[in-house]
Amino acid sequence: MAFLIKRARDIWANLAALGRGPIRYAYLGDHTAIASTRGNSLLLLDTRDRAFTPHLALAGHWESDVERALVRLLKRGQRIVEVGANMGYHTLTMARAIGRTGRIDAFEPNPRMYELLADTILINGVRDIVTLHQSAVLDRAGPVKFQFNPRFAGGGNVVIAGYEDPTNQQFEVPGVRLDEVLGAGPPVDLLRMDAEGSEPLVLKGAEELLRRSPRMRIMMEFSPIMMGPRVDVPAFTAWLANFGFKAWRVQPSGALAAVAMADLPKAPHCEIVLSRDVPPGAR
Repeated sequence: MAFLIKRARDIWANLAALGRGPIRYAYLGDHTAIASTRGNSLLLLDTRDRAFTPHLALAGHWESDVERALVRLLKRGQRIVEVGANMGYHTLTMARAIGRTGRIDAFEPNPRMYELLADTILINGVRDIVTLHQSAVLDRAGPVKFQFNPRFAGGGNVVIAGYEDPTNQQFEVPGVRLDEVLGAGPPVDLLRMDAEGSEPLVLKGAEELLRRSPRMRIMMEFSPIMMGPRVDVPAFTAWLANFGFKAWRVQPSGALAAVAMADLPKAPHCEIVLSRDVPPGAR
């Protein structure tokens, strides 16, 4: 790892010294590249990916709507839990927003993504802010099967019966519950999730955390089609409403548009924010 980090820094310095203007991307070998983000961070990427990596390599950003909403939601010193950190783009955005007095627990089960994430956290100097966990977050503890296609790195998911893709790489990863990992720690201000349909299971394993975090806001990918094989989506949204949560859909500008909880099971694939009060950027 030390060699990789030194090589990344050396390549970056050498390219910059050539006077070619802003440097956004450099290939490091072994399917790995480094890119500068719009937020002036450095991000390690898997070059086999066809979804996430091209955006970072050419434009320096990813999911601008999510990024804008996160910046509006967060304050210095807050505590965050991130489930599905992937290569760490939003992790870095949140780390910048909460500053040195904030804390993030970031979970990523995919060994390849975790490797890149760990190096990214290190070279950006935020290891004192971000604690990494190489595990899948669910409603139960224990080993689970995970599948992943390197061409679409963000689509890795916990395998469920009837939804196994033989073209994917498959391996076993540890599964954990947030209530067990975080124990009786301090309340959480934001839970951010992108778990490819397992988001309801994440929350089912975090009931105590939801109860002891009255100010918690949840930003999550919401896809009834992806969630449907795992839970009864209308029952899940009713369960959230019983906790006092209301819903807002993230707009392209990062603003939040209110949506009725009862309408969520019919919503298209989108990003939503759940909150017990009216969050910043809501309308």
